[in-house]
Amino acid sequence: MTVTIHPLEILRQHLTELEAAILLCLDNPTKKPVHRLRTMTRRVEAQFTLLAALRVPHIHEEDAQKARRLLKKLRRAAAQVRDLDVQDDLIAENTPPKAREDATKLRGKFQQQRSKAADQLQKSLQKYHTKLTDTLEALLKTLETDEAPILTSTELSTLTTDWFASKAPAPTEDPDDLHTIRKTAKIARYLAENAPKQARMPRKLATEFESLQQIGGEWHDWLILSEIARDETGESSPLTTAFSGKCKRSLASYRRHLKTALPNAAERPKA
Repeated sequence: MTVTIHPLEILRQHLTELEAAILLCLDNPTKKPVHRLRTMTRRVEAQFTLLAALRVPHIHEEDAQKARRLLKKLRRAAAQVRDLDVQDDLIAENTPPKAREDATKLRGKFQQQRSKAADQLQKSLQKYHTKLTDTLEALLKTLETDEAPILTSTELSTLTTDWFASKAPAPTEDPDDLHTIRKTAKIARYLAENAPKQARMPRKLATEFESLQQIGGEWHDWLILSEIARDETGESSPLTTAFSGKCKRSLASYRRHLKTALPNAAERPKA
């Protein structure tokens, strides 16, 4: 049986989930709602990417551009909170005994920053929520006037790997390139996850992209945290030494994974 994918219907579902995440964060921006908000903004943006790749006519028009700008504002506000949550958890779970004093001070600073970032997130949501909702509703109404795109699982797999190959840089020593690969893998994962679970080919791709995203994300989290520890506690502090070691090991793991992950997509020439 041929599996068909309906990107516009999935966009509708994402918008409903995004609205729920916004309301939860407006009520209380704890870890899970903030993470969900950040994820759903990315998923909606990825769906715009898919519709653009499918040449849906109205996805490039004014409402779509406005929606992208508003989503980016909320994603960045949520990211500030989410990053502090991740960093605090990493310190709590990975601090050696001799670095506990420095870790306690740093976690206290993170918690203060987190409180301010959460307040700012709520202010951003209050400011942009209605505008974003109206813009997305207008965009969805416009998109519904186009012919609804439909994909097979094979077409989705090909589109996803081609898109990744056209956007992801080749692995280099440059941390920016490595970070871009990770972010591109995240969007590719969301593209592939348009397929239902029974569609084995794109779901396998989604799993591979998710693995690449997570291993790269672990390295990037340790990179940022080791830089913060160096700035706050000094180059030779036990905390900096411990976190720098974590960063190096995570980078080595990420590089090993890049050599084997998605070789066809990675080696395909850029469009």
